[in-house]
Amino acid sequence: MLKTQEEEQVYLASTLKRYYDLKKITEQKLNDYPKIYKNNPVLLESLLNQSYHKLVMLDRNIPKPYFARIDFKDEDALEEIECYIGKVGVSDENNKLITVDWRAPVASLYYDANVGEASYEAPIGLIKGDLLLKRQYEIEDGQLKSFQDIDTVASDELLKPYLSMNADNRLKNIVATIQKEQNEIIREKIYKNLIVEGVAGSGKTTVALHRIAYLVYHYQDAIKPNQYLVIGPNRFFVNYISGVLPDLDVQEVRENTLEEIVEDLLGQKFTLINDEEKIKTSLVNPKKLFASELRVSMAFKNAIDHFLSDFADSIIPKEDFKIKDYLIIPQKIMKNIFLEQSFDENDDRIFSKKVDKCILYLGNYIRDNEGKIINAIDKIYMDKMNVLSHEELIKERKSLLEIKKELHNRCKQSLKRYFYRNMPKISSLYIEFLNNIEKYISIPDERVLKKFRAIAQNIRKKKLDFEDLAALLYLCYRIYGTGIYHTIRHVVIDEAQDLGEFHFYALRKLMPNATFSIFGDLAQAIYPYRGIDSWERVKQIVFVNNAEQKYLVKSYRTTMEIMQSANHITKHLGLMEAKPVIRHGRTVQYRNLPNINGKFIKQILDDYMSKNYQTIAIICKDEDELEWLFNHLNDYPIKIHKITNQLTEYVGGICIITSYLAKGLEFDGTIISDASCNRYDSNKVIDMKLLYVAMTRALHECQVLYHQDITSALKSEIKNGK
Repeated sequence: MLKTQEEEQVYLASTLKRYYDLKKITEQKLNDYPKIYKNNPVLLESLLNQSYHKLVMLDRNIPKPYFARIDFKDEDALEEIECYIGKVGVSDENNKLITVDWRAPVASLYYDANVGEASYEAPIGLIKGDLLLKRQYEIEDGQLKSFQDIDTVASDELLKPYLSMNADNRLKNIVATIQKEQNEIIREKIYKNLIVEGVAGSGKTTVALHRIAYLVYHYQDAIKPNQYLVIGPNRFFVNYISGVLPDLDVQEVRENTLEEIVEDLLGQKFTLINDEEKIKTSLVNPKKLFASELRVSMAFKNAIDHFLSDFADSIIPKEDFKIKDYLIIPQKIMKNIFLEQSFDENDDRIFSKKVDKCILYLGNYIRDNEGKIINAIDKIYMDKMNVLSHEELIKERKSLLEIKKELHNRCKQSLKRYFYRNMPKISSLYIEFLNNIEKYISIPDERVLKKFRAIAQNIRKKKLDFEDLAALLYLCYRIYGTGIYHTIRHVVIDEAQDLGEFHFYALRKLMPNATFSIFGDLAQAIYPYRGIDSWERVKQIVFVNNAEQKYLVKSYRTTMEIMQSANHITKHLGLMEAKPVIRHGRTVQYRNLPNINGKFIKQILDDYMSKNYQTIAIICKDEDELEWLFNHLNDYPIKIHKITNQLTEYVGGICIITSYLAKGLEFDGTIISDASCNRYDSNKVIDMKLLYVAMTRALHECQVLYHQDITSALKSEIKNGK
């Protein structure tokens, strides 16, 4: 039944009352449970956690309990149903639904269907009927501001109120604005591997996180939240998006950077070497980065495989297996049994599996020869009786009893200690490989060989390049197997264009029971020495063509004016151009300055602050420019945050940041500090990709500064008088 504005206000008030009633009941339970279940601490803890979580969820959603409503009549039903859709589903004490979770099957009608004949996929099968109403609400602090009815699946006009918000509010409201092409990716089945190529501002990160939230909701009976993993490009970025999942009622999903996974596997901390110098080198002489390009290639993986074939000899037992000086198995027999154990094809040549299998067979040998071994031990003990004191004999007798007990258990623990003391630290193994790399792969010249020696020295000092992470992941897998990562069931990788083929391959091996959702934008592949330039080889090599590629071509972040300017760069590169949402704003301002200094930037900052922009970024090409400019802005009355690789959190306000660190982030207003042709060379792909990243960070306004000549890719903008 259609409701008037007044009726909708009454309904909202009644919904809030039910929320507050439920909150009171939950608070009472928190008080009562410790008294009722004081003798059952396990159940008490579970009930307290559930109630506390419910209380947090209610508090979080009371300001806006729902954002949409659909009226649907099932073709087999007598009456239509009204569904008010919120970020979470809420039921009262009688299990009567108050709001429907946006992830529920029926809620897909809001995102995917036009008013009229419609259907949705439910657990019991396809439900057909008539969608009678789609209504969108603007609710703030429990007050109904407005609502509007929607006839179609998507409309740029309907998105405008949300897209016009400041950056810090957009993520909080994004669930109300999910578009059909985004929703299709979010709701794909978990068993699919997805590669999503999306233009800047197309909502890749949003879709990635909402996909995790959707999967957690739909597979909650089979998969625990901690069996999902989100991999972000850096800790700063991971922290930037970390508030989204709890807001979607998702807890305990793992969020890591790639280096954190490596540190977890190796059990030691490393410092990740800044990419700044390599980015500079790639701009001037890419050939110098052969060692970087090689380390993320499958050729490097093959070289490691050859190295590990030689390494196998190093864990062959070199000495007799003894326990407290008593011979249990001679070295010759140990060696023969070890060599007889081939790699199990299902384990993909994992050394720990081969060792474990060898221990099993050695245990069988001990079982079959236990009598002979004990006789030999007893003989040695009898010989000792003639030379040991009474006290020493008591100790020796105790040791003998312990050995016989262990023999009865086939010496499993002692054999493990015997073998695993010869198993190396992964970082040491990698250093050995790097120092002998010319044995396993062709190295072009002595300078490159010295480079690999220097890389080995860095690792000794616990310093890593991003390129080293693939090899370390793979070595961990080949030596020790998957560890706890075999429990991971789905992995989301954001900014995936910055990973090489070997990174993807190593992650796939480390998490064999997981499917992957990979999100990236080749136009933003700003690390040519370690990223990818095509998804085809990833599909072929990593997923053996068992991955589906999807595209997000519409940009929701920026205004039409900003996106049209940025599209000059993608057109110059011959890459996919973004289709902007019809949201107009101020034309991109190009400022030709006599010299680049802080004075004019301060004037722009004053203008942005007067417009109540909450997040503002001054985007520099590299750290040298950032440092120089930061020093010229240090007298600005409002604090300017300097964003570096070491910073892990951005809390809003004004920041100064390099273009490569700005990737994946968005701001209300941006200033590109110098887009002169000598800063961004139109003939260099990496320069153009860095500029494209910088140009696509702004939600509402972008100003571009340059000196004398602007980069050629944007000259047509200047000629058109913009």
